[in-house]
Amino acid sequence: MLDTTNVIFEMADDIVPKLDDKGVQKMDTRDTGLPMWTAPMFGRGRAIGRKWSGQLNVTIVSAEKPTAEDGDQVIPLDLEALPWVSEQNGKTRSGVAFKASGLDVVSAPMAAQAA
Repeated sequence: MLDTTNVIFEMADDIVPKLDDKGVQKMDTRDTGLPMWTAPMFGRGRAIGRKWSGQLNVTIVSAEKPTAEDGDQVIPLDLEALPWVSEQNGKTRSGVAFKASGLDVVSAPMAAQAA
């Protein structure tokens, strides 16, 4: 689990189903059997001397689509960083995938709050 104490997360777009190559929603086959959702978000680290920012896609494993919307400030629940390596056609790729069990909405954008 990642420590998100000094990180601000904001939704960068709407949450969509995570699809396989045939356009079917993926299910978590390792742990829960629940549907998977893709939550694009911006992250900003704000610890003194270690500030950073980036855009990431977090896979949410949940029976229902999370309610967070574009622009909402959120807290990913049980956020995990999962390193991966893939080899295809003699080329090796690697990266980090992010997975969470849900999202807590901290605040909505000011325009949405006024409506």
